[in-house]
Amino acid sequence: MSKRTLAPAAALLLAVTGLLVPGAAHAAEARPAVTAESRSAVVVAPGEKLRLGRGYAMTLTREERCVGSADGHICKSVTDGNQPPGTVSLQSFGEEHGTLYSPLYIGPGRAARMTVTGAGQTLEAQVVTLAGRPGYATGYVWGAAGELDEPTVTVYDAAGRVLARY
Repeated sequence: MSKRTLAPAAALLLAVTGLLVPGAAHAAEARPAVTAESRSAVVVAPGEKLRLGRGYAMTLTREERCVGSADGHICKSVTDGNQPPGTVSLQSFGEEHGTLYSPLYIGPGRAARMTVTGAGQTLEAQVVTLAGRPGYATGYVWGAAGELDEPTVTVYDAAGRVLARY
């Protein structure tokens, strides 16, 4: 697997509330990010660190999804009911070199594809999930510097049906 060059960023939270845990350490060895050409879901073990490049990583557990850098992680509960089933939310981390977008789908469907659209462009997110039926899927994609104006996030199943849109 090749590494993808990605930009570090300051946290900016869109459409969700999260818990910022400065300097939080997460268990398990880090796995390199999947290339943009790969569209199949990455399945990780609970607590496994998935490197997103330039010091950013993502970890999933049965209870939460965490994204961040050595400066801190934003963790979003997938079990507290703050995000209703059948919906998608978006977190973004941006600075002058690029913006990381991380959709979070909670619901019964199996997410196979996620897109973030805005400012006339569509970004294809890499879907990330736990094995089995954890009740959620997340993803990540890096875009150019600057936030997309009023981004739209769409989650699709393997047949191309829309599971959720924000």
